[in-house]
Order: sequence, then C-alpha cells, then structure tokens
Amino acid sequence: MSYTATPGAITNVLVAEDDNLIAEGIKRVFKQRGARVTIISNGYDATNFIQSEDFLDLAIVDIMMPGINGLEVVRRIREFGCETPVIIVSGKDSVGDRVRGLEAGADDYMGKPFNTHELMTRAKAVCRRVQRGGNFPRVIQVGETQCDFESRVALKNGQPVHFTPMEWKVLHYMAVRKGHAVSRSEFNVNVLKIPHDVKTRTTDRHAYALRCKLDKDSLNPRHILKVQGIGYRLADFEVIE
Repeated sequence: MSYTATPGAITNVLVAEDDNLIAEGIKRVFKQRGARVTIISNGYDATNFIQSEDFLDLAIVDIMMPGINGLEVVRRIREFGCETPVIIVSGKDSVGDRVRGLEAGADDYMGKPFNTHELMTRAKAVCRRVQRGGNFPRVIQVGETQCDFESRVALKNGQPVHFTPMEWKVLHYMAVRKGHAVSRSEFNVNVLKIPHDVKTRTTDRHAYALRCKLDKDSLNPRHILKVQGIGYRLADFEVIE
C-alpha cells in the first residue's frame, strides 16, 4: 500500500506492541490529539493490517512480538512497496540494533523507556519528511490527459475520461512509485486487496483498460508499459501538483 495521509495530519495510527501498558500509553497521547489508534500485539496481524489499511498515517512497531518480530514486519511491508511511515520502539537500543531497524526500512528508532511527548514530536517530523518526499501526486499529466486524484476528474484534451474507482487506485499507485516497475503481487496485495498467493489476471485487465484510455495507440503504448516478468509501470508523465 502507498502512503496516503493528508499532508500535516496524523489521524490514523497503528501501535504494534504486546506490552499493553506501553500500548495504552501511546494510544492515549495520540487520541488526545484526535487520532484513531489501533493496537495489535501480533507481528503477523500487524503486517496484514498495515498492508490492507488504505489511509494509515503512521505505524509504531515494537521489535519483540509474538508471530514475527518488528524487524520482519517492516521488511515485509517495504517488500510490497508500502511506504507508511514506521517508528520502531524497542528495549534493544544498541547502535547495532538501531542500524538494523533503519536498514529494515524504519523511518526512526526509539529505545525504551521513552517519553511519549518526544514520540509525538518524532512522529510529526517523520510524517513531514515522508510527505516532502513527493509521495502525494494530486494532479498528473499523462500525455494528453490530466488526472486529478483528489477530485477524481480526468480530462483528455479538455474532454472528460471515465476511470473506474479501481483504475484510479491502480493509476495513483503507479504514479506514487514514480515510474518504477510494480509487480503484479504488489498490486494484488496493496491495491486490489487480494492475497499474494492467489493467481489472478485482474491487474492485467485494469492496466489494459488504463492503456486504452491514456495511450493513443494501445498496441504501441507510451505510458502504461508492461515490464516483462514483473508487472507494469507508468512512464512519460509529469506531476503537476
């Protein structure tokens, strides 16, 4: 799943922590600031939640959890292209532990015990940093078509083009990935919400539909390109806003 928070806002937070006292303390601080907070104490469940939640602003992840540990949680979500900001919190606080956490894909690392107000400050900084990274294209120009993801209006030479809700999601996901190839399994898990081990051609159908609408010649496409053995990528487009 791509990171889709509203810039500057932290409204939906996951706390993956099996120590209930710590989890409730974190929850209280974020709820006081208007956020919805979900607590999960198992690494497998945390991974599934992060990958399936469309509008998750932040994940706070402990390392030592039942199921799989926090490092593996972060590795797995990054492997599937999920860019949700992650702060690891852990009693393992050596330099080596911090390095391993950041190398796994975490955006920040805090040792226990920690001050919850410092955690909030770091959370805001992490989210601002990720947002500035350009993960929020609101309007893109693809050839002759301008696509506004916020209003879900597409105009080709000034004439409206109809995209289905899923086509909007697939297009936005490719735009967020900035032209990099996206695998079919990544589309399945993060966009279509289909388990990665299910074989389906659904992604191909959506990609073909977008190609027909965005490319002048669907047999010789310039924008929705098939990457042999992997999936698809969005090419030759410009981020307007």
